[in-house]
Amino acid sequence: MPTPTIYKADNGYFYAKWTDNRRSRRKSMGTQDRSIAEARFAQWLLIRNNAPNDPTPSYTVADVWDIYLQRNRETPTTGYSWKNLEPHFGHLPVEAVDQGQVDAYVAARASGRIGRPSKPATCRRELAMLVAAMNFGAKPPFSLYDTAILQPLVLPADSEPRDRWLSMAEMQRLLRAAAEMRRGDRLSRGERFLWLALETAARKTAILELTWDRVDFETGKIHYDVPGRAKTKKRRASVPMSSTLRTVLQRAYDEREGDLVLDNSAEVWAAIQSIAITAGFKGVRGRNGKKPTATGISPHVLRHTAATHMARNGVPLWTVANILGNTMAVVEKTYAKWVPSEPERNVDLISGGKLEILK
Repeated sequence: MPTPTIYKADNGYFYAKWTDNRRSRRKSMGTQDRSIAEARFAQWLLIRNNAPNDPTPSYTVADVWDIYLQRNRETPTTGYSWKNLEPHFGHLPVEAVDQGQVDAYVAARASGRIGRPSKPATCRRELAMLVAAMNFGAKPPFSLYDTAILQPLVLPADSEPRDRWLSMAEMQRLLRAAAEMRRGDRLSRGERFLWLALETAARKTAILELTWDRVDFETGKIHYDVPGRAKTKKRRASVPMSSTLRTVLQRAYDEREGDLVLDNSAEVWAAIQSIAITAGFKGVRGRNGKKPTATGISPHVLRHTAATHMARNGVPLWTVANILGNTMAVVEKTYAKWVPSEPERNVDLISGGKLEILK
């Protein structure tokens, strides 16, 4: 078996690298400091050479994360999370990830020793990805280890759900600003994105990946699910077009420049923030190529806006759940308060106004 070597990756961290059954393997040393990396590498080699026939090899968090990303496409969110997780957890065997390590990570993130100072909810989101990756490694088809070696972990408390949604007037301001910012007569990418987000409650990635062959004008439906796409908890629905959206999409189709409804899959959020600033939402335009500052308008806000208006207008929650691709339990928890209540409308039928009010 080839002797492992140590090298520095593009991310600045040091790794041990070797081949096993013609498969390239690597193990993070968890540091960007060469002297520390070499000391850890020497210790790792010693342990490895003393147990060459160990039937249950130990896998590091970095090993498992690499495998996890082989089956789960990397996104900006997972990439940013791993950038913070790796220095603390990357070199650890999965069985060594305990509550003490989690608490130390939360403290380091809160103080800014790892990444920017962050709130517990951000740490929870990152740690949830870590737990998902370790659980993934224990399941078929990999089954790298038994789930029994994974220690129970208590993650930081989640934040209260954000309840920001846009009124009809605010939505109109956004769409008007987008129209005013067109370069020529053609609908801009930002304008098309806003119409789809507000009229279908779809997630950002689903809209960016939407192709014209899944916009069915004959049946009046938009099929966000991509044929052959690996199914995840973030289900993609087939959503009916409103009459207004149909008109917008028909124009966009006549103006199309490729297979994608948004022309290309490049990021769109800086453009949306610029539109929001033009529409009067608080924010500062980016200078010298920098992105605008946050305006309070986000993919979540647009999706939440569409769902809230559906609930307020009496759309059954099971229909809202189907359009969002969420479970009924999640939708009831978030949107039940907006549903027009039958008891409120019919409570007078209990006594029919026949009970006397005593003075």
